[in-house]
Amino acid sequence: MDVLIGIIIVIVMIYLFWQRQELKKFRITRYEMRSDKVRGEIKIVVISDLHSFTYGTDNKPLLEAVQAASPDLILIPGDLIVTSKTEKYGIALDFVRKLCALSVPVVFCNGNHESKAQLPGSESCIAYGQYCRQLEQAGVRILNNKSCEISVCDTKLCVSGLELPLSCYKKGRKPYLEQDALRCRLGAASKERFQILLAHHPAFAEQYAAWGADMTVCGHNHGGLVCIPGLGSVISPQFVPFPKYDAGEFRIDGRKLYISRGLGTHTFHIRICNRAELVVITVKTAAAG
Repeated sequence: MDVLIGIIIVIVMIYLFWQRQELKKFRITRYEMRSDKVRGEIKIVVISDLHSFTYGTDNKPLLEAVQAASPDLILIPGDLIVTSKTEKYGIALDFVRKLCALSVPVVFCNGNHESKAQLPGSESCIAYGQYCRQLEQAGVRILNNKSCEISVCDTKLCVSGLELPLSCYKKGRKPYLEQDALRCRLGAASKERFQILLAHHPAFAEQYAAWGADMTVCGHNHGGLVCIPGLGSVISPQFVPFPKYDAGEFRIDGRKLYISRGLGTHTFHIRICNRAELVVITVKTAAAG
């Protein structure tokens, strides 16, 4: 019995050490897509679900990885913060300020943590309002149910940010979004411009494609926290087992969806076979090659 207990203790210690190391590292995941709406080549970096997490000193390794990718555009589809951790909002703010200093457009839309933080009367409302003003002062384009045109590498992009209702994030039940929700919140998708959509929750992937997004970037699911090789993610933040849209690249009716595994964690600080990631997407003209 003593031997068995000793073996269990050793296994637990190895696991805890391994998890500690896993949570200190991230990988760079690269994708490539083509479109006849772009000219040349556009590099896009996606930063999702940071949750005020820090890699190294002041997120220096993460910033260096972004710089090394030489992005033309930086997209942040939500959850830079943890709602209740108002004392850590400065971590996310400091990192985003450094991103803006790279002199490329930085576009952000709310995730569920931001949407919850801004609720009137909440303990985080005042702190979050100040945080948002500082983001805008730094140069971030905040698109919550808004769109804007951005010129990048001789190509005019239409970038839209969808802020989903908090009801879409209810745990223990299948998320629901009205079929005309995107048109009601964003109007019609651009047919002439390369249409990019930031939407935190990937559960409504078919609706994003049907709306007309040439490329959608999402986060939220954290890659399912625990992955089983060959089977994929085990459970979503909504406690949905083996979520269909967990992480990676998906093609829906000829349109692309990219879901980041995220960079931080909250509540359940675990990652098993599911390392945090910085996503780099290269969009090339369909005429090339």
